[in-house]
Amino acid sequence: MQKNKLLLLTEILKQQSDAEHPITTNALIDKLSSHGISCDRRTLARDISQLQDMGYSLKRVKVGHSNAFYLEHNNFSLAELKILIDAVQASSVIPEDMTNALIEKIANLGGTHCAELLNQNRIRFNIRKQTNNSVLDTIAIIEESFKRQTQVSFFYFKHDEHGNRVYQRDKERYVVDPIALIYTDDKYYLRCYNPYRKEYRNYRIDRIEDVQHLDSVIGDQALVSAKELETYTSKTIKMYGGPEEKVVLEFTEALIDVIYDQFGLDTKIERLDDNRYKATVKVQISGTFWGWFFQFPDQMQIISPKTVSAQCQEWAMKALHDKAEEV
Repeated sequence: MQKNKLLLLTEILKQQSDAEHPITTNALIDKLSSHGISCDRRTLARDISQLQDMGYSLKRVKVGHSNAFYLEHNNFSLAELKILIDAVQASSVIPEDMTNALIEKIANLGGTHCAELLNQNRIRFNIRKQTNNSVLDTIAIIEESFKRQTQVSFFYFKHDEHGNRVYQRDKERYVVDPIALIYTDDKYYLRCYNPYRKEYRNYRIDRIEDVQHLDSVIGDQALVSAKELETYTSKTIKMYGGPEEKVVLEFTEALIDVIYDQFGLDTKIERLDDNRYKATVKVQISGTFWGWFFQFPDQMQIISPKTVSAQCQEWAMKALHDKAEEV
């Protein structure tokens, strides 16, 4: 056990000390003794000095008349850990039991005292968590395929009215060239290219099952640059599934932040009058786009192109027609 003294001393300081909780020399000697390791003040001072020479940021302060030590944590601050924990807690993609395990790991990065404080002040979000417990395994396998630049295969499912899984293509395996994992709007997607159907597709990670590595190498269509992916996430993930159009939107001042949130802060917005603005954006015209657009019926209009404006009227009329039939 004496050979492990430096390792144990490091762990004690890492987990139980910080700037607000330094550990006195006598307390450190007692903690080492409780693990069967004898130590005196002189050898402890030598051990502390050796750890400092090895690069550990150990600080010495006075507690009363006694010397005390703490390990300065340079990895994460309390605020940073709090943000990470809240993000995990609020994500619907991560199942409940996996959420609790991840939160414990994140909290412990700051040491014992930090973990206690974080757990005491944890907010319980009312989030409907997914039940697919293989999410982490799926991500790990796909990440490995990125390194190898090889294809992956998997089953893909949706749900019926009873919440049961319904496998697509009669449970035939999908074989794709993976491009990237993209997290947006509280959903995790695999962006990929299907070489057999010659099309780009998005698949939700929480609906992928039994993903496997393949030895076959991905094609050139899957070698997408980071800049292309950035453009894709701004216009496609949120409004995927239709032809791309350059659309001019006119909207009220209250929707300026909505436009920035949807299309990015680099979107050029022009003032028309005291309360009217316009912006030209690229979107994919689909049901997802119309679902977003019709949230603002009296605050936003499509100025051009006329074809998209006409489609807007068709969608509105169809909604009214369906409602009239129900009445």
